[in-house]
Order: sequence, then structure tokens, then C-alpha cells
Amino acid sequence: MAGNNALVQTRVDPDVKDRASAVLEGLGLTVSDAVRMLLTRIANEGALPLELAVKPGAYDAWFRAKVLEALDDGGPHLEHEEVEARFAAKRDAVMEKADR
Repeated sequence: MAGNNALVQTRVDPDVKDRASAVLEGLGLTVSDAVRMLLTRIANEGALPLELAVKPGAYDAWFRAKVLEALDDGGPHLEHEEVEARFAAKRDAVMEKADR
């Protein structure tokens, strides 16, 4: 079976790797096991499985915090029309690339 495996390499902060390894070890898994599970789910379902969080509300809490952070951002803002124009340009570029 070893000949049927593709090698996947990634760079990650050493502290993140160590902390993740400790959590996974507590679940009886290795980092390789977790990556294999994640990639298999993505391939089979065609989407990122966000429900993999151990704490069901963790993603929701993170997302809400990010939204509140963005709302409090005093930086420059774009008018709706400008945002629409930028996304239309990106969409057109992607469609043009897909037609090649």
C-alpha cells in the first residue's frame, strides 16, 4: 500500500504542530491521520468540513468575533458599487480563464 500513497508536505508553525499533535494524540490519531481524514472528506464531499471542530460552537464563535472585529474597523470603506465592480472584474477574469 505504501506505493499507492502520495506525499503531502506543508509548512506550519512548530508550536501549532506540537499543540495539534498533543490534541490528536489524545484522540489516538497522528498528524498524518488527521490530514488524511481531512483530504478524504474534502475530496468526497467537495467542500471543507467545518463541523470537524471538537467544540460544536467554536467556528460560530470565531466567525462572529471576526464579523464584530470587521464592523469595528475604522479603516477605509468601499461603497457598494465599488465592491460590485471589483467582484465583477474578478468574476470576468475567472470566466475568461475558464474559457481557455
